[in-house]
Amino acid sequence: MNKKFINKRKKKILNIKLIFLYLFFFFIIIYIYINSQKISNLSQNIIQNYSNKYEYNFINVDISNLKYIPKIEILEYFEKYQNKSIFLIPIKKIANEMRLNKWIQNLHLKNDYKNTIIVSLEEETPLGVYFNNNQRILFSENLKFLEILDIDSNYLELITFYGENSIMNSKNLIINMNIDFISEIKSATYIKNRRWNIELKNLILLKLPE
Repeated sequence: MNKKFINKRKKKILNIKLIFLYLFFFFIIIYIYINSQKISNLSQNIIQNYSNKYEYNFINVDISNLKYIPKIEILEYFEKYQNKSIFLIPIKKIANEMRLNKWIQNLHLKNDYKNTIIVSLEEETPLGVYFNNNQRILFSENLKFLEILDIDSNYLELITFYGENSIMNSKNLIINMNIDFISEIKSATYIKNRRWNIELKNLILLKLPE
């Protein structure tokens, strides 16, 4: 009985020691974190002061290969970093944010370590407009939905596609057509997943075979 009591007491003491040990390590981790933040802030201030003194602040965005996306839309990703040290601009973070833009197919950002971020990108190329439930949806050559169009959109001059699976088969329809002929097509309707009806802008209807 005494032995059992002693073992129980030892176990209790051990548990208390473990609790204090966990608390000790917890406070050590908190202390390290707080001080690392202070060190990080201090180093950033030093870098910023150096950049201010020797004019290494971010002020320019050099954009190439821009055709469909408004330039101002790209510049918005960089607005909050203006006049900050060029060495502190989070290139990877900005690139990840930009890649969420449906119009951007490929992207590369480069820091010149003076005052400019160089943006080189490849945009999605619009292929056609898919009509579904009274919505006109612009899609690309990679069959990616880009945006819902309003009645004033310039892209409404592209071919309008109708019918189930018409988007998936749109590229195969157009790829072998003459460019001049494509410009004369008003709409294309995929019939029963088998063939196409092509309506020209002069209202002629072409019923293609399977």
